Amino acid sequence: LKPFWFKGRIAVADRFRAWSSAMKVVRDSKFRHVFGEAEKAKYEDLRVASKQTEANGIRCNSKYLCFPWESGGGGTLAVIPQTKTGRQARDLPLITGHTGPILDFEFNPFDENMLISASEDLTMKLWQIPDEGLKQHLKEPLATLEGHGKKITFSTFNRSANGIVASTSFDMTTRIWNITEQDEAFRMEMPEQVMHLKWNYLGSLLATTSKDKKLRIIDPRQSKFACEAKIHEGAKASKIEWLGGTSVTDDNFKLVTTGFTAQAERQIGVWDMRKFASTDDLQEPLNMLMLDQGTGALFPYFDHGTQMLYVAGKGDANVRYFEADAADPYLHYISDYRSTVPQRGFDFVPKRCVNVNKHEIMRGFKLESGAVQPVSWKVPRKSELFQADLFPDAPAGVPSMAADEWVGGAECRAPALQSMEPGKASDAAKASPGASVGVVSVKELKKQLAEANAKIEALEKENGLLKTEIAQLKESQKS
Repeated sequence: LKPFWFKGRIAVADRFRAWSSAMKVVRDSKFRHVFGEAEKAKYEDLRVASKQTEANGIRCNSKYLCFPWESGGGGTLAVIPQTKTGRQARDLPLITGHTGPILDFEFNPFDENMLISASEDLTMKLWQIPDEGLKQHLKEPLATLEGHGKKITFSTFNRSANGIVASTSFDMTTRIWNITEQDEAFRMEMPEQVMHLKWNYLGSLLATTSKDKKLRIIDPRQSKFACEAKIHEGAKASKIEWLGGTSVTDDNFKLVTTGFTAQAERQIGVWDMRKFASTDDLQEPLNMLMLDQGTGALFPYFDHGTQMLYVAGKGDANVRYFEADAADPYLHYISDYRSTVPQRGFDFVPKRCVNVNKHEIMRGFKLESGAVQPVSWKVPRKSELFQADLFPDAPAGVPSMAADEWVGGAECRAPALQSMEPGKASDAAKASPGASVGVVSVKELKKQLAEANAKIEALEKENGLLKTEIAQLKESQKS
């Protein structure tokens, strides 16, 4: 027989476990101790352009960082190799080909030396950066894309298909371009001015937020809206990012938006596009987080491998980071990186570029008024071995399908992946279709035309000499 007090002790133990579970504030997560820190080496003495845009403000990849440079005339961009830290020269070589301010720009995810820029001069231009970086001003673009009737606000590369670019403009259209053909492939009339534009993970759909406070999902190859919903009540610009990833298929229907309430409070909303109802009323989110009374737009960036969301606001001096979850509440706040200097923009490197030996799970560049500050996020672990749970396979930076396949309506394929373990990166680039875009610049075409004309002229001269010789032979035979 058990003592009379045994049942009472079980009851006390059960109550203690229930109390412990209720009071457990911190989730069990391998990322709960992630911390962000500024690196010592930074880029200084920069003349950052003061013009405000709706875009990120800075772009980076594994080789370069790019941002608008202050100039008296048309828009200019500075492209600095990441290895060149410290004070920058005042006569820095720039990209100077536009006649109007540049409103957006982005590196090609499959060619780290290629950059696209969108401008108020109604054009988008492709630029080829030399391997050693710019040594002189770059005025001649690789190609110019024309068609929009008003200033172009956004341009962004497809992350799966090679050579596919989406753009949107004040002419109330969103257009898809095949840069291999240097021509427009699809067009969509928009009911309102677009405030942000993002491809989904597969590269099959486009998400937009608009001035009418609505989120719209575009099926670009069908030139139609898949769905739409009113998301935030505030009049200020809202921004968007897709969730999901390599293995969580269900979450590829989910999105995160940042926006404002009618009282100008900043919000982060989580949505499932399958639950959007055909109504003009405010839609019910999966979750809505209230942040603060800040004035700047919040730019979300999602890491599909770690399922972490980073949110940086223009004018803020911090970057919040969250962990996404398939279950309610869908987003879990972890912490934030804080500094004393406000940011004009923020961008993150491709995941394959982080330093796995230092357990670095993300790296970004913070644009300040006269400098660029690299910021690193790390997981504190004592082991020096490769941490497979922190570094799942990441996009390899090579296309998974060619442009003509995508334009032709082929089923979209997820980005090609590579191992993050040192020395085990895959050979995806060798097997990938259309690893290079194959764009021929006007300068190169002119050179090829000049060479062809010179060859024709030489052949015509040779032909004339042969005709003369034949005529002389005929005359000698007659005599």
